[in-house]
Amino acid sequence: MIVIDWVTDRLGLDRFSAKYLGKPFPEHPTFFLGEIALFCFVILVGTGMYLALFYEPSAAPVAGGAGPIPAAYASILAIDSHPFSALVRRMHHWAAQLMIASITLHLLRIYFTASYRKPREVNWLLGLGLLGATIGASFAGYLLPYDQFAVTATAIGYGIARSTPWIGPVLADYGFAGQFPSASSVPRFFAYHVVWAPLTLAGLIALHLVILLKQKHTEPAAARATRAPADAHLIEGVPLWPQQASLMAVLMLIVIAVTALLAAFLPVHPTELYGPPSPITPEVKPDWYLLWVYGALRLIPGDLGVHFLGTTIGSEAIGAMFIPGLIGLAIVLVPWLDRGKSSLYYAESATASPARLGFGLAAITLFLALSLAGFGGELGLSVPVLWAITLATPLIVFWAGYALAKRVRG
Repeated sequence: MIVIDWVTDRLGLDRFSAKYLGKPFPEHPTFFLGEIALFCFVILVGTGMYLALFYEPSAAPVAGGAGPIPAAYASILAIDSHPFSALVRRMHHWAAQLMIASITLHLLRIYFTASYRKPREVNWLLGLGLLGATIGASFAGYLLPYDQFAVTATAIGYGIARSTPWIGPVLADYGFAGQFPSASSVPRFFAYHVVWAPLTLAGLIALHLVILLKQKHTEPAAARATRAPADAHLIEGVPLWPQQASLMAVLMLIVIAVTALLAAFLPVHPTELYGPPSPITPEVKPDWYLLWVYGALRLIPGDLGVHFLGTTIGSEAIGAMFIPGLIGLAIVLVPWLDRGKSSLYYAESATASPARLGFGLAAITLFLALSLAGFGGELGLSVPVLWAITLATPLIVFWAGYALAKRVRG
């Protein structure tokens, strides 16, 4: 006790405890989505540190069973040959998938409850930045197995980068370390994946949490009816210590257990089946969170080109940059496009704004329709049919959601 008292006195922990450990945290389960993303990031860092001990970020040839193979590819085969290392690699994969999914669901909760309104616009932008950085980190990890699938998938990204109007070749060569693939490609993407991406994510997460502690969480809409206007600033919830800390510890163990179960029963990228890079180009599709961009590419005719200010904007730029860019810009501007009344303390119900509900459901439907377009060939659907689905279904869903909200509001 003497040591504890001494440390407490020297570091001022009593003031820290009084100011922070009693802060209320929301009890509703949907608020755990952000914490799930945080715990997935912790798992990614831990498993990534382990895998980095055995991974060799080099495309230099080394001896293989049937001849020379890239060192990066050989190290992945070695990792997969050991049961525990293979389990860790799978956990790394599924933690990344779960992190993207939880951030997406968290942003959807923020959107449908209008919790992005003043003064929370900054955290809305930070949340979108976190989603983008997480997807970027996952894309950087695509190349690291350095098998035929990884090289082909990353080459698609290289082609999209080169299609950027005016600055495409310079941008692609700088981001991909020259013509892709090259001897510098693997080290460059390894640096992106294990240094720049974690630092960026850690910074965004820390800033997001600081702002959240400052602004506090929004109360459910139903709380407004049970509280006097003078008490609107009072935030209900459980204190950080010990209740919330206990809940977070249990949730962390659950997230670890879920990723371990997924890793145990669902295999990931079968590196040995694709083999090392070769002139053969396999049919590849991105993971679910980028499948909608792939679908947008499939909808644009390959020979389409628009001449503008001395450059040609081709199908890759239109399908993978212009269309996603417009969608992304609309999502970024949501707090400024919504003209509803700001509420510092209370969230809205999903049906409080028919237009917001309709647009949100339509946006989800658009992403699903574009993802469906990515499987148009396998499903036997022609491009005109896919265009009809992509344009019609969001409109139908918008009016259905709008009408539902109107009916609920009476």
